[in-house]
Amino acid sequence: MNSPKRLDRLLDLRKHEEERRAMEFVMAQQAVSNAEQALSSLEAQRRQVEQQLENASGESVGQVQTLRLVLEQLDQGIHNARTVCALAAATASEKVEALAKASQDREAMERVLGPRREQAEALRRMMDQKAEDEVAMERFRRSKENDG
Repeated sequence: MNSPKRLDRLLDLRKHEEERRAMEFVMAQQAVSNAEQALSSLEAQRRQVEQQLENASGESVGQVQTLRLVLEQLDQGIHNARTVCALAAATASEKVEALAKASQDREAMERVLGPRREQAEALRRMMDQKAEDEVAMERFRRSKENDG
């Protein structure tokens, strides 16, 4: 049978695993947030360039071509940013599932260890009581011997 210390160590490992998974999830959520902010920024820039292009009636052909080129580059950047957002969201989803599993594993270990700890504590109390009873019995025997 596993010793209580080994089981406690295993529980500690489960707790550390859960904490690690929680940190990974927080980092994945931050990555999603950063990706969404980058996408929003690119979309805002695209709207500005598109507005400039619409108002470019008096601009030279070179300036209009430059604005169209910038618009194409922003479209490519937006496409890439959407891909990054999707990947970050998928990663965050995986991390939350891993966190849930680590949490379940820790809770299961705690459910197993609870009764074992109680049993070990009851056994320790019984052993302490037996030792106290033996000391008291020895004193009683000595006092009987001294009296008789």
